[in-house]
Amino acid sequence: MSISCLTIADQEVACEALIFDKDGTLLDFMALWGRWADEMLERTERKLLELNGEWIGSAEKAFGIVRGENGRILDYDRSGPLALATADELTGVLAWQLYASGLPWHKSVDTVREFAVSAEKRLEADRPVRPLPGVITLLENARAAGIRLAVATSDSTSSAIKHLRWAGIERLFDCINGRDLVEEGKPAPDLVFEACRRLGVQPERAIVIGDGGADMEMAKRAGARLAIGIVPGGGPCSHMAAADYVIGDYGELGIKVRNFD
Repeated sequence: MSISCLTIADQEVACEALIFDKDGTLLDFMALWGRWADEMLERTERKLLELNGEWIGSAEKAFGIVRGENGRILDYDRSGPLALATADELTGVLAWQLYASGLPWHKSVDTVREFAVSAEKRLEADRPVRPLPGVITLLENARAAGIRLAVATSDSTSSAIKHLRWAGIERLFDCINGRDLVEEGKPAPDLVFEACRRLGVQPERAIVIGDGGADMEMAKRAGARLAIGIVPGGGPCSHMAAADYVIGDYGELGIKVRNFD
């Protein structure tokens, strides 16, 4: 008889499944969505300037991002729209900016959707995905130990599959679950429940790993065994109040198999 465990902070925690958020947890968030948001905001702000005839500020607060002096996105709010909203919700956020500046609602929505098509084509051409350091080793070791692996993301399922395929890690997961598969998104527990249903594992035997407070709250509401927050580089983690553990990189986690006679 054997039991597979995740090791963290000198502790061994038995688990049957690991459930990961995608962006910021498996993949570098800024490499992918920072580039997408740059184009969306630049084009939206250009349109706002056109509508108003003068500069009236930016739409960056609507997305919950922080820009540097060069105008490039430096960071984002882990509890903001860019991190948690669906594609339709993000469209609404930016369309409202245009509508408030005098463009009819239907034209505002159509305009933002045109921007999104352009930004998506750029992503398709560049495929700017980068797995976080150490995550592939953890995934491979977990699979070798018989631990089931799932993704629970606010992105759509098809988009998540595509991005993970670009990164070369789609094959490592038993199931990939997007916001479109459940009734309520994070921080509701639905995504964890759906992942566990598809894996054939009870939530209390699963561990959730994510980079946002909504991931931690989702795990708690679902009754997961542990909620582990990742803050790459070990930066500020005030948004991780609900986490059982917070790590700075995947080198702090390991996989062990305990054998019993």
